[in-house]
Amino acid sequence: MHKCLAYTKSHSCYFYTNLERKKTDPVLRDVGILDIEDLVKLGQKQRVCPYFLARELKKDADIIFMPYNYILDQKRLKSHGVELTNNVVILDEAHNVEKICEESVSIHIRSTDVALCIQEITQVMENLYENRESAAEFSQIGDTTKPDFSAEELCILKTMFLELEKAIDDIPVESGGSTFYGSFIIDLLAKAGVTYEKSSLLVDVLMKIIQYLSVTGNSPFRFKGAAIQKIVDLLKIVFRSHNDRSVHIDQLKHCFKVHVTEEELKKSKQKSDSWGETRASGTKAKERVITYLCFSPAFGMKQLLENNLHCVILTSGTLSPLPSLMSELGIPIPVTLENPHVIGSGQVFVSVISTGPDGCALNSSYNTRNDPQYISSLGMTVLNVCRVVPHGILVFFPSYPVLYKCKEEWQQSGLWSKIAALKPIFVEPRSRDGFNTTIAEYCNKVQDPVTRGACFMAVTRGKVSEGLDFMDVNGRAVIVIGLPFPPLMDTYVRLKRIYLKENHGKNGNQCLTAEEWYLLEATRAVNQGIGRVIRHKNDYGAILLCDQRFEGQSFKTALSSWVQPHVKKQSSFGSMIRELRQFFVNAEKMLPPPRLRAPACELKASPPVSASFDTTAARSLAVARMGNAPAVASGFSSEWSPDEYLAAPSGSVPAAKKNDLFGALEKPTTVINFNDMSAASSTKSLFKWSDSEQPKAKKLKLKVAPLKVMSPSQDLVDLCAEERKAVNPVILKPDSSLSISSKPCSSQNKSSLSSAPKVQEISSYLKEVKKSLDATTYEKFSKLTCAYDKNKDLNQLLGALWEVMMGDGRNMKELFRGYRRFLHSSHRREFDDYCSAMIHE
Repeated sequence: MHKCLAYTKSHSCYFYTNLERKKTDPVLRDVGILDIEDLVKLGQKQRVCPYFLARELKKDADIIFMPYNYILDQKRLKSHGVELTNNVVILDEAHNVEKICEESVSIHIRSTDVALCIQEITQVMENLYENRESAAEFSQIGDTTKPDFSAEELCILKTMFLELEKAIDDIPVESGGSTFYGSFIIDLLAKAGVTYEKSSLLVDVLMKIIQYLSVTGNSPFRFKGAAIQKIVDLLKIVFRSHNDRSVHIDQLKHCFKVHVTEEELKKSKQKSDSWGETRASGTKAKERVITYLCFSPAFGMKQLLENNLHCVILTSGTLSPLPSLMSELGIPIPVTLENPHVIGSGQVFVSVISTGPDGCALNSSYNTRNDPQYISSLGMTVLNVCRVVPHGILVFFPSYPVLYKCKEEWQQSGLWSKIAALKPIFVEPRSRDGFNTTIAEYCNKVQDPVTRGACFMAVTRGKVSEGLDFMDVNGRAVIVIGLPFPPLMDTYVRLKRIYLKENHGKNGNQCLTAEEWYLLEATRAVNQGIGRVIRHKNDYGAILLCDQRFEGQSFKTALSSWVQPHVKKQSSFGSMIRELRQFFVNAEKMLPPPRLRAPACELKASPPVSASFDTTAARSLAVARMGNAPAVASGFSSEWSPDEYLAAPSGSVPAAKKNDLFGALEKPTTVINFNDMSAASSTKSLFKWSDSEQPKAKKLKLKVAPLKVMSPSQDLVDLCAEERKAVNPVILKPDSSLSISSKPCSSQNKSSLSSAPKVQEISSYLKEVKKSLDATTYEKFSKLTCAYDKNKDLNQLLGALWEVMMGDGRNMKELFRGYRRFLHSSHRREFDDYCSAMIHE
């Protein structure tokens, strides 16, 4: 960003200067509405900068769409040049406005950030000294590297940062951290000589230094000036222009808190002291973190209104209850509107489930959420709902730890497998990687006529609960497990409650109480989750609230207004299931059926995702449909095992593993021992080329010996058996050998074969496992490995493997992680998610 500013300022960027010349050209003006990709294409074609082109087009636009933190964050607002005077501002999904208002004026500064500022200022001083006699040194890179500041200014800044570092070190910090009023930050900066009068000048000089560092920096991996940028942001937030300084300081005192804590340094680093002396490495084991937090959304909203807007419109499906929202925002809202839902009463079923099928109370409070009886009853509840609800089901947990705890317990008890037998289970990944793929696979499974739908397990406040559409069959029911209260001991939550207790009722302030806010945080997250279903007038679905606390009046009134009239309390679990079944029977008769889109490709293997589902039925159907096809469809990829080979009807084509190589079954062959270690230990004998054959350029004949391509887990099974001295060869007699006319084996296929674990590697792993386990436990390990190789059930494997390696006080984390290499490739991502959830370093 700063490099861009430097080059545009000096007119050294061709694309920017070319835009300046062509900005009135109709080719750039009369282009209609462009998305990011279209802007980039147009910029490449016309040789202009797409970013500044968008900013130029914005000047003549009647409607501008942007993330609303661009407006609520004053720093972004100025940098993007958005004009608000006498304009209408519409904030959609406004249930997040309060959080954005607070976050836009909050910041974290570490003592190591100040140390880095000293280091970077020192670096600039050294550069100036080295080039003091020759201006030509700067011109080698370009005019943009010429400093726009003096050596005297650098000395003043370094002195300021050293004083600031000392002031931070002198703050008295208690063991759990120390909290001060927001005005404390003014006093802290004053000790370093930073005042209202100097703040704007300091910001200008620091910005010039950041631009200089970004242009002269030679590292592509680290942004030079990042620490100085943090100080700039702090100064902009603290010293906002205000007509009455005393009023501003009073606002800081009542709307902000300064929280100072000490944290262990991840690495002992050398820190420069004084004017170049270096502290001994490791002498300071802790760093201080200064958190400057805003707890009043009204502070940000009032600053927005200072831009002389025509009006502000807040819209969302989950703004309820409105009085609490208006109280938090602290601005006059003369017009409010709450519309009823477009659906009729027969299109939604809402029930509070207070007890499970076994009569156990469903209460996910801190004291009971780890109770095995509660977790079991919850699993049976989900299982019974899956039997009744058609198509897709969303299950929302209050947090990832609760989700993974339930998953582990259900896997060990067998409930997970029972649910998966009814509906394949998908789990929301914590990371962004694979999220879109997981959602797509879930929707494909739901709309696949072969399956009975699917079950997606996610967390409230997660990616699934915010803004995704699960209309029609993709979301016929949403199950909310527990109440997603924010962590009580989290620094923000704890200080927010203190702030509300201090300000409630003070000077006529009608802000929420700490308890009301805490409850509102949970119910708003619930409202977001249940809003994923019933997305249009012909849609229908069920909302099941699995916690007895939802029966309380305070929770009912906090739900969205369109939900409240439909909430039912059932006399028993059985009666709820009967009514739920009847609801779907009636809805299917009453409402037009949705149009199901065909699955993306019945024969195309799905990429690995963070989910667990069984593809055996779909794969068998694909094989049956192919009949006597002469070759496998292009792109087809699936599992293949000897069991399926033997079970395939005469003339059918079993799916080849990973390659599109095998087309048809031809002549008979000899008996194969699939447990022969010589076959598993090398892939050299897999492809047998005739010495007399000369490969043709376009069409190549391959003859493949029907040896089993050993999977990593099968190699592990065989070595397990060898370790137990109980190898029982299984002799299989296929009716035919495999022959093919195809292209040569691609390098990708070769690499996939070579990526399988070597026998020596597997043997070493088994020795370590055997060394760490007693004979009985090792026998369990061997059996569960054999079971996984046979049925490819990852869910069954994970719980049992965790018990073997981590149960009874054992700590075999590295060996548990090491099992990953023996898993099927489609299971590895879910295995990684499981490790992240269960193993905490």
